[in-house]
Amino acid sequence: MYDTLYCHSELCTLRMSDTLMLQKTIWRLKDNLLQWLWFTSSVEKNHIGFDKGLLTWLRISKHKTMRKRIHIALLDIYPRGGKFGQFTAFWINENSRVCSASVNEKIEDADVVWIYSQDPLPETTKAELFRILKKKKPGTPVINHPDVYNIYHEDTCFATLREAGVSVPRSEFTDGDIGKTPVVYKTIGKHGHSSCFSLYGGPMEGFRAFEFCDSRGSDGIYKKYRAFYILGTVIPRHILLSNNWNVHRETRTGAVYSFCITENEIRMIRLIAQTLNLQYFAVDFIRRASDSFPVFTDINVYPLLTELTETVRGNGYYGRWTVFDVSSRIGMPEPSGKSFWEMFDEAMTVFNIRKSVPASKEPAKGMEQV
Repeated sequence: MYDTLYCHSELCTLRMSDTLMLQKTIWRLKDNLLQWLWFTSSVEKNHIGFDKGLLTWLRISKHKTMRKRIHIALLDIYPRGGKFGQFTAFWINENSRVCSASVNEKIEDADVVWIYSQDPLPETTKAELFRILKKKKPGTPVINHPDVYNIYHEDTCFATLREAGVSVPRSEFTDGDIGKTPVVYKTIGKHGHSSCFSLYGGPMEGFRAFEFCDSRGSDGIYKKYRAFYILGTVIPRHILLSNNWNVHRETRTGAVYSFCITENEIRMIRLIAQTLNLQYFAVDFIRRASDSFPVFTDINVYPLLTELTETVRGNGYYGRWTVFDVSSRIGMPEPSGKSFWEMFDEAMTVFNIRKSVPASKEPAKGMEQV
């Protein structure tokens, strides 16, 4: 009987997955057609986002001749050819009033250099970045310098954060925890969702253990909060909801694109930035089910910014948008009261002023924390 129920459940899941895949294929086809034939459709051009096709190509061609007050050079060289750099530069050029952006070029002309590659960086990639950075003008500030880019992946990172006063999961255990303490084993030095939940069973090769912090509410739903830090500014972004303890894009059952972040959470996020000497990252945290106290579980110096197409297309938007554009596209108020791009411009303007620091006084690890 149980085998029959299990097989039926698996069959239903497969059918739902096939239906969703077909729906996404239809969406992608329409998005692609709009890229090439937008002038024949009734869809407004500003409702068509980033994608492969003529409209995006025309916009990028226009961006190449653009030079706003602050030019940002994104260095997206790992993996080879980059990953999100072109997407991010596109939206900076489209939305920022004071910043233009390029990818892997115009280093000599840059007002800000932004290391924008997948972490952790291999030593060969770090060496290449150091060679590229020699081309920048003296005093040009660097966001997320190669010296600190991999710091989240170091064994001592969570202990360092805890000593600084940041609430993070316990990552050091004794024999007294074996068979008693619930933990999450995460792969070392890799990204992804291949985590294992169990009682602590001692060290596991290729994995690192963190004490499990339960975020499940009285409704049985787990919640994971995400906020962004950029140059001193903390921006609450969204909450992912899931029936699964491991909350991520594939297991989510819903998302909330506005939430009130507490002063204590803002303080700790700024403390993370100061402690790790990072100028930009996304941070994930949960609010403990027992007392709603925040626990910071993940730091991403190269976060995925592409929002799922289906989130905004119900309001007549097509193509790929950033997570920062979702609130306005679905008619929700901005979590911080200002648009992301307004806050981005303010933060980047203040940061760029620091380029006036004499070259002899330039910090070895990029600019000191804003």
